[in-house]
Amino acid sequence: FWLKRCVHSCRMVKPWPLALAVCLSSTKANVLEGWNMESIYRDIDMYIPSMNSSDVEYPKCEVPAGSGEFTGICMKQHRLKSMMTFCRDTVDYDACVPPHQPLFPQWNVTTKDALLRRLYKEQVEFRISVEMNITVDNAPVIRFTQNSPCLEAFRKVLCWFNFPRCSTSNVSMPLCRTACSNYYQSCKYEKIGAQYDACNDEVVKTKGLFESGLTGSTDVLLDQCFLEDGTGDCCTGGSTLQLLSAMLGIVLAVHRW
Repeated sequence: FWLKRCVHSCRMVKPWPLALAVCLSSTKANVLEGWNMESIYRDIDMYIPSMNSSDVEYPKCEVPAGSGEFTGICMKQHRLKSMMTFCRDTVDYDACVPPHQPLFPQWNVTTKDALLRRLYKEQVEFRISVEMNITVDNAPVIRFTQNSPCLEAFRKVLCWFNFPRCSTSNVSMPLCRTACSNYYQSCKYEKIGAQYDACNDEVVKTKGLFESGLTGSTDVLLDQCFLEDGTGDCCTGGSTLQLLSAMLGIVLAVHRW
């Protein structure tokens, strides 16, 4: 009622939009003057969590690396080992992982690791079913079927992307370019030139990681570097031990078959 009356009266004044703003302010103030303000405002203390995360002392980090979303914490390798099964042997470094959250206690390192296992199983089974569906008019490229190095590379890809390495300054590290090359090699992609086309910066920038079509700040490949202690601290998926492995992989969010 007071709003309609205010608009009607203020239209008699020019410029009426400015008058309306003043009128609304003064009229609303007069209306609220007779109200019990305690009945309007509610104590919000009940909505404030009474518990802090048990991981509050850990430094924050980005997941995925470069996303600008500091939703993870940097956790030491020795503590992670007991929380993982699917990615345990791949995440052999301090990694950015989900922290304990009192409001969402079900989402943690173990849950995310189990989710990656399920997604991996679903995608592998789907891809193999596609490869086995050979007809006169359809001859899909065989990549996963009876190709253990490719399957292992794909598994490592998921782990490296979703659990990025934390640098010594607690910064999430993007994927290593060597990881990209080794994935395409293991899965028998054709190589054109000095390196696989999908691992070039320009292709990654325009088509996303592994030509997924998803582009953004997270779609970056870095050249490997080594610190004095022998670790490849500037990217994820390219440490000395991992490079010696016969099956290296990279991480992707959506794979282009």
